[in-house]
Amino acid sequence: MFGNVHPWLIPLAFFYLIIIPVGIFSNVIMIICFFVNPRLRSPFHILLTLTCLADGIHVCGQIIFVFQMLTNTYSYQSTCYMLNVLPVIGLTLAAPLLMQIGLDRLLAVSFPIRYRELQFQKLFYTSIHLIFPILYTISILYLGFLERNNEQVKCAIPTALAGISFKVFTLSSHAIYVSIILAYLMTAILLKFHDTSSRFKAVFKSIGVTVGIVLFGWAITTVSNTFGLFVTDDMEVYNLIQMYSGITVNIAISSNLIIFYTINPEYQLTVKMLMDGTCGKLPTFSDSASELQNLRKNTKSQET
Repeated sequence: MFGNVHPWLIPLAFFYLIIIPVGIFSNVIMIICFFVNPRLRSPFHILLTLTCLADGIHVCGQIIFVFQMLTNTYSYQSTCYMLNVLPVIGLTLAAPLLMQIGLDRLLAVSFPIRYRELQFQKLFYTSIHLIFPILYTISILYLGFLERNNEQVKCAIPTALAGISFKVFTLSSHAIYVSIILAYLMTAILLKFHDTSSRFKAVFKSIGVTVGIVLFGWAITTVSNTFGLFVTDDMEVYNLIQMYSGITVNIAISSNLIIFYTINPEYQLTVKMLMDGTCGKLPTFSDSASELQNLRKNTKSQET
């Protein structure tokens, strides 16, 4: 069955046979938690849930690769692009969303009263955070669409983006990751000088661990993708480097549930109640107009 397949692709295919169901399950549970727990309806949790959705779609893209691997089939690169449009969207959305989550946490610590008021303008506030991720994803998709070709490939996410589009994605990712590091580092520093609730700290810690693991995975991936062309001129070997460097990323994006369940009490409670079938007893989130009015009064008193 694997007679005409590069031997180094075989262990990669079996790795993805394991990580695909784990990644889908992990991110689906995170999304379900958002819908069943009213306390997880803030703009921050909307951004986090969208990140989990992007990660879940991303890991689904490996299904096509595994299928072609096990059936020893190939496809045109242009066909591979069309088959992987959704996974590429998940791939390109995730990092900008993490950056926006970092900016959200930084704003929450730096301007807590103003931030709390913005929570009552949920649609507007969330939409502002989504502008860059959406424009960035559309740009990468457009470049990939322009570069479609009829080369025969094993259809994986790296081969769905050919030439310039993948290089632009890789290099722009470096700038996004630096921004993420700066946002979370500044937030962590400010937390040491602010009296914040234990709930906020638990949320920040859980997302911080998630970001750390994802950044480690993407660091390996982007370095491999950037310097892979300097190592070899053989495109088959370069594609192998791309695919193997994606292992750490796929592990990272499949770990969301484990991290949040371990660190964040809110998600731990929600998951336990999902398992017990007692989600209807979850406490509601206070979102009253009187609270907003009090906050505005506090803001005015501070200004005077």
